[in-house]
Amino acid sequence: MKTLSLPLVLLLLPYLSSAQAPKSTPPPKTDECKISGMVVKLAASEPLRKAKVQLQSADDRTHSTSIVTDSSGHFELKGIQPGRYKLVVSRSGFVPEEYGQRKPDDPGAILTLRPGQEMKDLLFRLIPSAVIAGRILDEDGEPLALVTVSALREVYDEGKRTLATSSAVSTNDLGEYRLFGLQPGRYFVTAVYPHWGRFGGNGDDSDSADPQQQGYAKVFYPGTPDAAKAIRIPVKAGEEVPSIEILMRPVSVYHIRGHVYNEIARKAGTEIRVILMPKRSGREWDFSNRQAIAERKDGEFTIPEVLPGSYVLMALWFDEGKSFASRLPVDVGNADVDGIILTISADVSVSGRVVWDGAPSLQATELSVSLRPKDMGWNFWGSSTRLDAENSFTLKDVSDGTYFAEITGESKDCYIKDVRYGASNALDDGFTVTKGVLANLEITVSSRGARLQGAVADTDGLPATGVQVILVPEESRRNLHRLYRTGTTDQYGHFEIRGIAPGDYKLFSWDEVESGAWEDAEFLKPFEEKAEKVSVQDGDQKTLNLTAIRTKSPVSAQP
Repeated sequence: MKTLSLPLVLLLLPYLSSAQAPKSTPPPKTDECKISGMVVKLAASEPLRKAKVQLQSADDRTHSTSIVTDSSGHFELKGIQPGRYKLVVSRSGFVPEEYGQRKPDDPGAILTLRPGQEMKDLLFRLIPSAVIAGRILDEDGEPLALVTVSALREVYDEGKRTLATSSAVSTNDLGEYRLFGLQPGRYFVTAVYPHWGRFGGNGDDSDSADPQQQGYAKVFYPGTPDAAKAIRIPVKAGEEVPSIEILMRPVSVYHIRGHVYNEIARKAGTEIRVILMPKRSGREWDFSNRQAIAERKDGEFTIPEVLPGSYVLMALWFDEGKSFASRLPVDVGNADVDGIILTISADVSVSGRVVWDGAPSLQATELSVSLRPKDMGWNFWGSSTRLDAENSFTLKDVSDGTYFAEITGESKDCYIKDVRYGASNALDDGFTVTKGVLANLEITVSSRGARLQGAVADTDGLPATGVQVILVPEESRRNLHRLYRTGTTDQYGHFEIRGIAPGDYKLFSWDEVESGAWEDAEFLKPFEEKAEKVSVQDGDQKTLNLTAIRTKSPVSAQP
C-alpha cells in the first residue's frame, strides 16, 4: 500500500478536515428582534386561542407578518427587522386591540424595535363585541325583508360632526336583523329600503304609474326620518341589546324624469345606466342610491321614490372596455323633477406633469396622479394614472366637473406645494374640467417638508405611550384640511411628524382625545394657550418636548 507524500497530505488537509467535521450552524443574526406575549379575554383573563396577531410596518404598509395564538393564548413573532411597527390583535366576537391603545377608538402606539431587541410578556385583553338586534316592520306591522339596517356612530370629519357606519346587515324574511361586532358606545340605528336592481325607464313600471307616489324613507330608531329626533342606543362590552324594532311608514316621494343623449354612439338610450346619489360627504355608507336604465329610442329614464334633498345624477355608458360618464347636480323639493337632460359625449383628456421642488422622493416604486370629484367627497369615477419617465401624465376619460388633484407613492417628507390648471390656482378649491376647454395640469410636489420630533410626557413626567400629537395650522388657515399633520408616540413617548408645509403652527397632545376633534374650533378654544407654537420652513428639523394635556374625551364617558 502506498502512502501519500507529505506535500500531498498538507495540500489535501483542509479538504479532508472539512469533509469530516460536522457542519457548523450559521452565526445568529444579532439585529433581528422578537415579540412574544399572550391574548386573553377581558375581565375573566381566559386565554384566547386562534387570535390573529399582526405586525405591520409603520413606514411600509405593504410589509406585514402575522401569527395565530396557540391553545394557551400565547404568540411569538421571530426574525423581525428593527424598525417602527403597528401591532394589532383580532378575533371573531371581540373588538380588535392595537398595542398601546387605552380604549378602542385610540390610534395605538408605534412599536419601535431596536437592533436585537426582544419584547416579552405583552398582554392583550380583548373586549367582547356587542350586538344590537331587532326587527323592521311596515305600516301594518308586517315584517320587511331585505331592508338594510346600519349602526352609526358620531365622529368628526374635517372638523364637522357626522355619522360613520360601524356595521350594516340586511333583514331576513321575518324582518329580523342582527348588528354584530360592535365596540362599546352609543349608536344610531337606521333602516333603508334599498332599490338595488330596481330599474325604471320603460314607462311601464308600477312605481312610475303610482299616482300617490309613496315609498319608504330612510328612518332612524325609533322611527323618525329626522336625525335630530333619533334615540341613541348605549351598548356595553359583550352586551346584546334585543328587540330594537323600527316601523317604516310610507311617505311622499317623487320622480326624476329626463332623457340621456349619447353623442358618441350617435343614437340615444344605448343601455346607459343612470344613478342618483345623495350629494354629501361623510363616512356613512349609503344604501339609498336609485338607478334606472335609459333604453328607449329617445333615451327616456325615470327614477322613482326620491325623497326631497340634494343629489348628483350620473349617467354611465360602457363601450369596448371604455367608460363614459356625465354628472349633474339635482335638487328635489316637494314635487317631481322633469325635463332633466344628460349628455354622454367624448370625455376630456387632462394632460400635465409633476414638478419636483427638491430631489424626487418616493415611498413606492412610482408616483400616481388621481382626480377626486369635489361634489361627491370621494373618488367614485375619477381618473388615475402613473407618471412616465418624464414625470408627465395623461388622465383619460375625465367628465365635466370640479376636481381635486391627488398623488400617491410619495415619501413621508413630501407635500403638495402647488396645483395649477392653466392659469388658475387649484390647490385649495380644485379646478373645473369643461369639454372643449383644454388646459394643462401642473402639480408641484416638495420633497423638503419640515420634520418635527420629540417626546411627550404625562403629568407625572412619565413617557406618554400611544397618545396623538397634532400639528394645527394658524387660525387663518384652519379651513385647509391638507395642512393638519398627526403623529403617535411609541412606547418611549417619542413622536415624529414629517412632510410639513412651511408656516406657523401650534402643536397639541392630549392624554385622551376623539379623532378629528382638533379641526373643530369650539373644541380647541380651551386648549389654545396650552399648545406649543412652532414655525417651520422647507427642510427644517426641530425637536419639541410636550406634556400631554389632561382632558376627557366624550367617547370615554360612554358605556
